[in-house]
Amino acid sequence: MRVLKSLHRAGVLGPHPVRAVVVEGFTTRLAFGVVIFAMPLYARQLGMSLTEIGALVAMKALVEPAVKPFMGRAVDRWGARRGYLTAVTVRLVASVLLFTATTPASLYATRLVQGAASAARDPASISVMADSGEQRLGRAFSLSFGAKDLGAVSAGALGGLLLAGSGNDFRLLWAFVAAISLVPVVVVWLWVPPPERKPPDSVPADPADPTTDPDPDTDPADATTGDPTAVESPGGHPLKDRNPAGSRLFADRRLRLLCALGLLAGMTAHMTHGLFPILAAEVAGLTPGQIGAIYSASVFVLLLVGPLAGLAADRFGAAPLTGARGIANTLSSVLYLAFPTAAGMLSGRLVDDAGKAAFRPPWGSLLAQAARGAGPRGGRVAAGLDTALSVGEAAGPVIAAMLWDVWGLAVFLLVRAALGIATELLVTRRLVHTAPARAERIRP
Repeated sequence: MRVLKSLHRAGVLGPHPVRAVVVEGFTTRLAFGVVIFAMPLYARQLGMSLTEIGALVAMKALVEPAVKPFMGRAVDRWGARRGYLTAVTVRLVASVLLFTATTPASLYATRLVQGAASAARDPASISVMADSGEQRLGRAFSLSFGAKDLGAVSAGALGGLLLAGSGNDFRLLWAFVAAISLVPVVVVWLWVPPPERKPPDSVPADPADPTTDPDPDTDPADATTGDPTAVESPGGHPLKDRNPAGSRLFADRRLRLLCALGLLAGMTAHMTHGLFPILAAEVAGLTPGQIGAIYSASVFVLLLVGPLAGLAADRFGAAPLTGARGIANTLSSVLYLAFPTAAGMLSGRLVDDAGKAAFRPPWGSLLAQAARGAGPRGGRVAAGLDTALSVGEAAGPVIAAMLWDVWGLAVFLLVRAALGIATELLVTRRLVHTAPARAERIRP
């Protein structure tokens, strides 16, 4: 705790809400990384088949797109702090439910609760970042993602040690997970402040703020107080929100581009998610030990590139860096196809992870900026954009498996490369032209 206070005084961790998101991300990923490591082994002990275990693992990705839009509305209605507390509390409940998961049906139910908690967490944490007042969003999100990566890396080794030391006592492991899952509840409660309550008439519109400057053609009644739900259009004029909440993401060109970027980037990135071990084993002939060594090497890339991407996003703007994901997807696909060897698998994986690490801080920064610009509907905007990413991540493995199974490995990798190029040419470049040259500075 003293280390965290020293880092905060030095300005490394930023405001208290940013510190809460960083610590919550690390502890959450540590706890449920242990669950992800142990759950297949536990399911096998319950007599579940490989197909049933695969469905169990995939449930989280299937639940997220359904829950995130509802959580966005909840954040807008009850506030980011209450939504965040709800998410981490539900995750704590899910960890306790592991003690009762003694049948396949109860294990599926527990996994559903875990998926709902994960889906609820993302829009709430993004809204907390947006409301924190932190101007260096790229660095803040690189800290958050770096903490999550560190927790995930530590989880597998820790889970293995705990199981080995306890003689495969899963109840002891679940007790550890429940204890760690209590930490996010405490830090969110202490470090994320409640929203300030101000009378609507006491906050005049700021003519310099594009999110409150009224359109000259609007009703004079609206012009007296400004419209906090206005979103800045590419031309710099506020865009009045007269559409239903569900169509908000399609009322502004930049938000539409962000939706398309999240969908395509998530899809192409996850087309090799879960399939890489099969690709490395069956195509390159690598052993499990060699595949594990590749994963270990990729960890260093994630921890190195992420912070650099966050600093670059703050200095040069977030939008230009979002192209890293599409470029990495294309290059890695070519490497996998052209060099089906250990060196080719290693190079392709490192390029993949470098693109992932370079994409996440700018993406988080763009989502937080969009949430700030959307005013009271920021939670819904952030949730909608993040849902697009989740839909792409859920669809990617399904599309990849179908392409590989029906048309072969070459078609699968060439389609992935083509989607990466399309993401760069049709989405990322247009997004750069609709955004300011430097990082946006929207007052919270």
